[in-house]
Amino acid sequence: MKRFKNILVVFNSNTDNRALLFHAVDLAQRNQASLKVIDVIEETPSILPKPGLQKPAGEVQPPTINIIEELISIPPVSTSSESLNEEWKTKDDTTEKLVIDIQEYIMQEEKRNLQQFVTAIQQAGIPVRSKTFLGIPFIEIIKEVLRNQHDLVMITAEGNGSLKDIRFGNTTVHLMRKCPCPVWVIKPSQNRQFERILAAVDLDQEDKVRTALNTKIIELATSLARLGQSELLIIHAWRMVGESIIRGRGEFSTDQIEGLLRETKEARRQSLIEFLQQHPLEDLKHNVYLLKGEAGELIAELAQTKAIELIIMGTISRAGIAGLLIGNTAEKVLRKVDSSILVIKPEGFITPVKLDTM
Repeated sequence: MKRFKNILVVFNSNTDNRALLFHAVDLAQRNQASLKVIDVIEETPSILPKPGLQKPAGEVQPPTINIIEELISIPPVSTSSESLNEEWKTKDDTTEKLVIDIQEYIMQEEKRNLQQFVTAIQQAGIPVRSKTFLGIPFIEIIKEVLRNQHDLVMITAEGNGSLKDIRFGNTTVHLMRKCPCPVWVIKPSQNRQFERILAAVDLDQEDKVRTALNTKIIELATSLARLGQSELLIIHAWRMVGESIIRGRGEFSTDQIEGLLRETKEARRQSLIEFLQQHPLEDLKHNVYLLKGEAGELIAELAQTKAIELIIMGTISRAGIAGLLIGNTAEKVLRKVDSSILVIKPEGFITPVKLDTM
């Protein structure tokens, strides 16, 4: 974990940030890292939209569109467009001022909440900077990462902490897909050290990018496990390509298919052993799982069965466009688990968000 020296913490006053505070302070203390806390506020839309100007006499008027807004019977109120426009003319200035006032009120309230969070960090003896932005949250967060070369983003997961209620909202999903540095999404209820950590590796000796990503995953997982004296579980899911096809044909006997499966499993076992031998585990309480099946399903199932509190896994764009898509496995895991997640990108990952993005 020593690699994280320039940490960006995303504050959200609509979530419980106590776990985020605990882990950000703990990590900064252990790494002697710098912290910056930001809060991104979405712009307030105009709440009183103006109707269109009255068309000149003689011009064809568009048909009236009746909008039903309540499931009760309300007699229509007849109001001429002329009187409506006159009424809005008198309200233009008031409307604009109201929108500005609302936005300013939200900004000031958010800044007060942010300052309370920052003060708590300062009281722990951690130097910290803070800033409030106005815009689309994930874009402003990634821009901040690009501007200041942050090496980790920490953010609270939406929800109250239960499997039914926790949600990885649009901002966190966008970050996990598009942020160039690792993103640590922390479940609100986990305001202590993690007892059990799960590291998911996807081995492919011919794929250098994936091999390097697996190395980063294990290095971070072992480091975090040592820091928190956590139990470490490592999972690698495997399948034999084409198994379902050959089982449906008569060219191969059951014994032949089972033999191929044993050979495939043994090859995966050896690859996993050789990989893990490069990363000492003797001082850690750990278990290694080599499971046959679909990775997303197995990771989620193991996480639930073993009450995993943190999953560390990588994402790789599979659509040929860097930064466009999170890996299918990660998507499936995100929908099913009740754990904090640390998502890591491969070296050379390029975000689609640019500093000049509007």
